[in-house]
Amino acid sequence: MIKRQSRLLLVLSVLVAGLIGCTQSVSPTSNNTVAQSTTSPTPTTAQTTPSQTAADADLTILFSKIWRVTDASSNPASNTIYVFLPNGTLLQTSCTETYGIYGWTVDKETPRVLQVSENGSPAYTAEIVELTNTSLRLNRRLLRTNESEEVTLTPVEEEFVCPDLPR
Repeated sequence: MIKRQSRLLLVLSVLVAGLIGCTQSVSPTSNNTVAQSTTSPTPTTAQTTPSQTAADADLTILFSKIWRVTDASSNPASNTIYVFLPNGTLLQTSCTETYGIYGWTVDKETPRVLQVSENGSPAYTAEIVELTNTSLRLNRRLLRTNESEEVTLTPVEEEFVCPDLPR
């Protein structure tokens, strides 16, 4: 029994050490910004990957924040969280919906327009109307219905826990 526990402890130690070695570190002087990847994926479509267009439309601020919806005419709900990763991944979640992981690209012709896909199909475009350290305003256009709406997001500046929902 003790031999088995020792082996299990050894395996867990190796796994934890591996996970710690694979995590990105954030410099305490970097003002909580996300470390940028030095490799960029090769585009396979007419769009370009987000990291290739950063010089055209500086999206560094977009990648360095967790964004929370503070104003939207309908969907997404207030307090929905968006995390844009420079590799073209978008994490979207809220306190009332399950999370979604989507792909996104930058329109080659219009670098301030993000094209978001769901389940491999184009779902909506998001034109960046404003991108500062304190605000992200998007004009979102759903491709299936051609509906447009403006969505305002602000960076999450402190810890946040979703409140318990009534059952």
